[in-house]
This record gives sequence, C-alpha cells and structure tokens, in this order.
Amino acid sequence: MPAGRAGKTRGAELRLVAADGEALNPEPLQRSQGAVRISFKQAQNNRTALGDLYQQGCLKARLPKQTAPAHEAVLINTAGGLTGGDALSINVAWQAGTRAAITTQACERIYKSTGQDAVIASRLTVAHEATACWLPQETILFEGARLDRRTHVSLSKNSTLFACEAIIIGRPAMGEYVHTATLRDEWIIERDGRAAFIDRLNLTGDVSALLDETAIAGGARAFASVITAGPDTARHCDVARRIIGEHGMVGGSSDLDGVCLTRILAPSGHQLRKTVMPLLAALCGTDLPRVWTC
Repeated sequence: MPAGRAGKTRGAELRLVAADGEALNPEPLQRSQGAVRISFKQAQNNRTALGDLYQQGCLKARLPKQTAPAHEAVLINTAGGLTGGDALSINVAWQAGTRAAITTQACERIYKSTGQDAVIASRLTVAHEATACWLPQETILFEGARLDRRTHVSLSKNSTLFACEAIIIGRPAMGEYVHTATLRDEWIIERDGRAAFIDRLNLTGDVSALLDETAIAGGARAFASVITAGPDTARHCDVARRIIGEHGMVGGSSDLDGVCLTRILAPSGHQLRKTVMPLLAALCGTDLPRVWTC
C-alpha cells in the first residue's frame, strides 16, 4: 500500500457477470406468500366445530384440543416474519350460532423492506348469533418496515365481534429503535351490508418523531385498538375505562352507536400487554387463548 493511503481502502464491490463479461441482473428475491381460509359450524350440544380449512404457502392454522364450548384456531407464519413484497391472506367465517377465537402463535414481526409493502389482508364474516374473537398477538415494526394491513368485517344483525390489534414500534429495551417506517392499517366493519365503522391509521416517515408528538402518542412506543361490536357496547366502554384506569395507562373508550372503540397507549409492549390481556378477558368473558400466556 502506498504511503499515506492507510485507512482509505475502498470496500470490495461484487458484480455478477457472464462468461463473456456481460453484467447479469440478479433474480428477484423470493417472497413469502400465504393464505388461510377457515369456517366454523355448529355441532351437537351447541358446540362449535371446524367446518372447512384451507391453508397454502407460509401461513398455517392449528387447532388445539378443545375443552370448552368455544373453538380456537392458532395462525402460524412459518416464514418467521414479513418484509417488503410478502403477502398474507386470511378469510374466516363464523356460521350461525358459533363462537370461536382466532389468534397467532407469536407476535408478527415486520422487517426492513427494500421498497415494497408487506401486505396482510383479512376478511371476517360473522353470521346470525355468532360470536367472533379476533385476538392476534402484537405486531412489531422494525427499522425500515413497511406494512399495509386491511381488515374487513361483515356482521349480521345479531352477531358479536371482539377484536384487538396491537402495534409495537421497535424494542428499545433491546437497543432496537425505529426512525423510518410505514404503517397503513385499515378497519372496515359492516352490519347487514351497511358501514358501521371505518378506521384508518397512517404513519409514514420518522414514526418515532410522530409518536413523540403530544397530540399523537405522547412518546408511547406501543398502542392497541380494542373493538367490540354488538349489544351492550356502553357496558363494554365502562369496563375498558375501568381497567385502563386501574393500570395507569393512557387511553380512552367511545361508544360509536353499536361499536365500542378503545385505544390504549403504553411506553413499551410489556406494559401494553399487562393492560390488554385483562381487558380482553373481561370483554370476552373467558380466558384468553393459551398462546397469550406461554
């Protein structure tokens, strides 16, 4: 190395070339694709049983042994997380009179993207006098993540929905901070074909700076939306306000004419979960799926 050039060497540059020296374009990265379709039906003694099950790609469903009248399905993303260009499709139908919970094996992780969105599209159909519990565990966004998630719910006149979506922005306790990310999260709930609730969240750019704004999240790095739709939503709002107050969290609950919307803000995912778990158990009137406590 010539004198005076120490410490100024350039990093190696990798190029793919053919035998004749012509540059090659690398093949596009393989993306994860997964789909699940589940239906629940009413069996003997008013018990809920599995109707149909279809699974494809990286998305699987497992059904633990049932010991209660309600049924339970656990979704598993065998890819271990999502990044740009990955896509999951979930379709669940609760037939008349059934009660079942859908959850996930673990938190869903959204990793850095090279430009495309990771997409999660869910459609939930809840028939007459059925009760749907949509209880996925938290979604964690890492630096550079891009997530486009859309959930469409179709309810009948006398059906009930209990749902929760929780987001964690990075993991500061592990030294993982998020400064650039994109989150688009849309909920549409229809009852008998008419819109009953529409909610859209859009965080883009320096999400940490946005969450530090007092009018947005006041420095929180974890937040949850808990939605109940059906009878007695006023009581559900009262339950939510009581539990939020008991745990000293920032949040609120509003009765939106048949839909109770609760928002909770927390400094970390751990503190958020300590409030969300007893709230969901109180609203659903039953224990949470076991994977939430493993």
